[in-house]
Amino acid sequence: MTDDDGTDRDLPDPEDVIAGYDPEDEEEIGDDLPDPAEIIQIHQRIEDEYNLKHTGASVAAPRLRFEDLLEEVDEFEGTHTRAAALLRKIITAHYFEDANKRTGWATTRKYLENHREAPADRERVERVLRNIRSFSVEEIAEWLKSGEIDEERFHPR
Repeated sequence: MTDDDGTDRDLPDPEDVIAGYDPEDEEEIGDDLPDPAEIIQIHQRIEDEYNLKHTGASVAAPRLRFEDLLEEVDEFEGTHTRAAALLRKIITAHYFEDANKRTGWATTRKYLENHREAPADRERVERVLRNIRSFSVEEIAEWLKSGEIDEERFHPR
């Protein structure tokens, strides 16, 4: 269908067409989780703020990939555990050329704020994010909740 100005308003997003995405196939993801567009928007703000050298997505159809990632996060129970899964999965999926850790951290902080929570530890954030693969979702959840984490598992710089 075409608007008065000649714009096709029923055309699907080209990214969706290429990836074979059909909105009718979408499963409901928990209302408390960010949607893919929010994560991408957070990343774009980080790109703008930090004037990154390497920008954009490192994968085709990042929105669709985030749908899958969020479905995995939705399997977890509890605010801190879901936040930890969100953080770990955004960072390890590495869907962006740069700033995956910053995007994961900003998205996780926003998620916690939406639940009237805050990370218990802000002093070791950079070290935890750099070593995120060394910890399970449950260990990261405990760190977000209590601030406690096994520092002996941090890799030397």
